[in-house]
Amino acid sequence: MFGLLLDSSNSALAVGISQDGKLLDEIQYSANQRQSELMVDEIAKILEKNNISKEDIGFVAVTKGPGSYTGVRIALTIAKTVVFALNVPLYLVSSLEVMKDEDRPTICISNARSKRSYVGVYQGETTIREDGIMDNPALLEYIAEHPDYVLSGDLGYLGLEGKSIDVLTNLSKANVERNLAEPLGAKPVYLKDSSGSSTMKIIVREMISADMSQVMDIEKECFPNDSYTEEQFHYELHENPFGHILVATVDSLVVGFVDFMVTFDSSTINQIAVKESFRKKGVGTRLMGKLVEFLKSQPDEVSFLTLEVRKSNTNAQRFYKKHAFETIQEKKAYYNDGEDAIYLVRSIVND
Repeated sequence: MFGLLLDSSNSALAVGISQDGKLLDEIQYSANQRQSELMVDEIAKILEKNNISKEDIGFVAVTKGPGSYTGVRIALTIAKTVVFALNVPLYLVSSLEVMKDEDRPTICISNARSKRSYVGVYQGETTIREDGIMDNPALLEYIAEHPDYVLSGDLGYLGLEGKSIDVLTNLSKANVERNLAEPLGAKPVYLKDSSGSSTMKIIVREMISADMSQVMDIEKECFPNDSYTEEQFHYELHENPFGHILVATVDSLVVGFVDFMVTFDSSTINQIAVKESFRKKGVGTRLMGKLVEFLKSQPDEVSFLTLEVRKSNTNAQRFYKKHAFETIQEKKAYYNDGEDAIYLVRSIVND
């Protein structure tokens, strides 16, 4: 029986064919955000090269994350399309587990950005440490405490060298009961929204009138050149039937907010801001997570979350892409000073 093997969880594109649990042929190279353009063609090429028809495929095995959220979804979407078309089983495997050494305990690592790493530890069929996120200093300490463990992954960003593992070889053995998935319910694994990177107790709740002065202080700090007025916030809070504002608090101090609208099947973020002294402490992540929870709780299904961001604001763009937003287009001269905007969209219904 032939298996189709797919991985696009990081920068590489990997397509393979297995036969009876052994890797028969593979295509792997760095695709750098072009996996969606190239993967289907590479599948066709590898099938033609090996004289295998689509009907000969007996199962599809694919990585489910963690990793690049967009990358993981590319391979998973293609895999689901194939299994529905051919009526064959789907097997999902951790993107970290497929990096393990077959015989030795392995610390499987990939870059989660923001000085953090995705980490899972495996030995054979045993999970020593569940997939999760670690701050890089803590990870380096863990590595030092386990000198006999194999390191796997592209670890140059940590100043280390990891063992090169062929993920498709591990995927070729993935068609076992524990990896069998229901295609309709198959979703990417995305750890960042629940990473708990901050030890502070951050509470996110709906804004009340008493928060106004603190919200205005954050507004002026974050948007000195085009701040909302207090009247605008009052309208959003009390008069706009589609408007909502959530605030993040630490020990009753308002440290961030998100102002958004919900209209029909979509939502738009007007502003999201975090007090400068509380940045990079998980406040923005908590706000985004609570916003998504709010949208999922609505009686009418909200499918998309959208926003515009200044083209020059690369830090904000990295934050949004970390939270699964995808660039759709540029809007020329969108802002009053003539600067272009980047229009971003995140799917909620498939989240």
